[in-house]
Amino acid sequence: MSGGGGTVWVMGIAWALVVSWASATGMEDRCLPGGKHKAIPSPEGQLGICQIYAENACCSPEVTQDLSKANDIYWNRCGSLSSRCEGYLQQLECFYHCSPIAAQWPHPQRPTAVLAVPLCQSFCDQWYDACKEDLTCARNWLTDWHWGPEGNNCSQDCLSYGQMYKDGKELCETIWDDSFVASTDPCECLTLTASDSALSASYLRLEDSDSMEEPDTTKEGIERGSASPGGPCPGNPLLRRLRRNMQKRSVFMEDVEGSGSGF
Repeated sequence: MSGGGGTVWVMGIAWALVVSWASATGMEDRCLPGGKHKAIPSPEGQLGICQIYAENACCSPEVTQDLSKANDIYWNRCGSLSSRCEGYLQQLECFYHCSPIAAQWPHPQRPTAVLAVPLCQSFCDQWYDACKEDLTCARNWLTDWHWGPEGNNCSQDCLSYGQMYKDGKELCETIWDDSFVASTDPCECLTLTASDSALSASYLRLEDSDSMEEPDTTKEGIERGSASPGGPCPGNPLLRRLRRNMQKRSVFMEDVEGSGSGF
């Protein structure tokens, strides 16, 4: 059998096993595979800076103890970051490692990663403002590093975030390749704050419900960008999208090596 034919055969067997596994376990009850994620979300007592996900978390306390690097990529290769800038990177890390709804955006080519998670434009702009004076030497943190014995190293000169990215949208949609997109619709995006945890709780109630009707829930009292600041989102379209994802989830292949590279 040729090498190509063998690969196709092995991939076919693996695909059949994944389909069987997904049908038996229920994909909606699982976290992202690999990347130090737990198999299924569950409550945790102390998650430190990721505490907003403690009610139902895909991470363990050990994972959140040291977020000085981003999924095996050190983010301070051009010197220490400001506390404001570092805080936004930690929010992204907490979401990726701990949020039970992160698995609703699985990446079809990178099983441990996410694809096109909608971040609110307001979050992207605030992140850009917090980091614009800080330095980085990689524009795309998945492809632009030089790797050596001690991990990622600069392959180009250090520039400020303000020089590397023209605005918050470009920052959100470039730094982690295709992991995130910036959304101007305040009712269909995430802020990676406590309001998203409330969304997770609503999503859990959907999982526990036998009803196929889309609930009329709202995110009240949370500012969602420039549109209707502080107002609710009638019918919560993002929650409805999650409901549709839960019903029509694409099956994707688990990375058995669990590299932890993330995003």
